[in-house]
Amino acid sequence: MRRIVMCTTCRFPDGRKTDEAGLTGGQRLIAEMRAVLAAQGRADVEVVEQACLWNCTQSCSVAIHDTVRFSYITGRHQPSREQAAAILEWFDMHGRTERGEVPFREWPDPMRGHFIARIPPAAGEVS
Repeated sequence: MRRIVMCTTCRFPDGRKTDEAGLTGGQRLIAEMRAVLAAQGRADVEVVEQACLWNCTQSCSVAIHDTVRFSYITGRHQPSREQAAAILEWFDMHGRTERGEVPFREWPDPMRGHFIARIPPAAGEVS
């Protein structure tokens, strides 16, 4: 099972809790991700909203969760359409790999510098 887990409580990278519409940075990034998915006509990606991913000093935070491949914790995302599209692009690249390892040279530029940790699948260690 693969999914994108997005923090609902993340502040904006500049420290603001909410914007003029009352949305947190995390909620804004989630809205942008849903807009990207809708614009692409995609219903194949599960986006899970999670209150606090415990990565508050590096918001906005997103986890790429996979039960077969490596999973990843990412942070320092701008809550923008461009960043949501880059997260989705990387997520798709990840899904085309056997182990969840996307070669760095293939990463979309907006994803560079956002990875915090990788986690082996629960079913066992990936060597």
